[in-house]
Amino acid sequence: MATVAIFANPVNDAAAQLARDAASWLHAEGHVVRTLLLGLSDVIDEDGTERPIGHVSLSGVDLAVSLGGDGTFLRMMPLAHSHSVPILGVNFGHLGYLLQVQPPDVETALARALLGDVELEERSVLKVTSDGAHIAVDPFDPGRLLSEEPEGRGREWLALNEVVIERTYPGHTVRFSTDIDGQPFLRYVADGVLVATPTGSTAYNLSAGGPVLAPKLRSLVVTPIAPHLGFDRSVVLDADQSVTVSIDGVRPAVVVIDGRTVARVPPGASINCRTDAEPVRFVSLAHQGFGALLRSTLAGERDR
Repeated sequence: MATVAIFANPVNDAAAQLARDAASWLHAEGHVVRTLLLGLSDVIDEDGTERPIGHVSLSGVDLAVSLGGDGTFLRMMPLAHSHSVPILGVNFGHLGYLLQVQPPDVETALARALLGDVELEERSVLKVTSDGAHIAVDPFDPGRLLSEEPEGRGREWLALNEVVIERTYPGHTVRFSTDIDGQPFLRYVADGVLVATPTGSTAYNLSAGGPVLAPKLRSLVVTPIAPHLGFDRSVVLDADQSVTVSIDGVRPAVVVIDGRTVARVPPGASINCRTDAEPVRFVSLAHQGFGALLRSTLAGERDR
């Protein structure tokens, strides 16, 4: 008997229905099921209780299942990561690069996962910390500040794809300086600087001209976004290295984690990024290799 947590996007009727169907199948097979619906800023548990997403625990869960698009998967990732719970992603979105399973194949995928007839891919995640000088932002409403004054202590986030430190005002660049392992590195005048994992190298990093990294690598890549003159190439770092991005000049910036704005940072503030010691684990059915998946995904995106 296993305990399975199912995360569904309730806005997607098909995903919500499949969550109910999958739960019924799992119950019939003798497993324990916990169904959670992802709201705008909270999680609705199966007993109807609403909790902030950061207060939800997956302690005792053997498998987490994401029913939605990449956004649903990215939102549940920190919860699964905190208890080393493997994640099975079911694609109801448009791109679905992170998600290997299609809705009609859910029961087969669940059966294989619970029998151990799958691969568990380990993917690097970034631990992102501020130095304390920031203003928290509601990630679901970037225009709403959660604190009008910079907090006295730093914040910490996890990123599966990337962290982006970027401009707040259209048409204005920001001055950034970077350190690697505490040693001064490069200065940029740019729209932003992003630090991506290998998994995230095919997301914003690729659009910004950065390299594609094989997803099982333990490394990180630093890419400037629309730099004005100066050095415009990406830099790939070892997983044991850390990079700090500081905001110079007089213009502030915002911090965006996996596509969601989480903080505004003033000039002088710094954001540190390093590979977390604990990876996140994906359930892989080994349908196709990285090259074939990348080719089919990018070809599908061009055809949209």
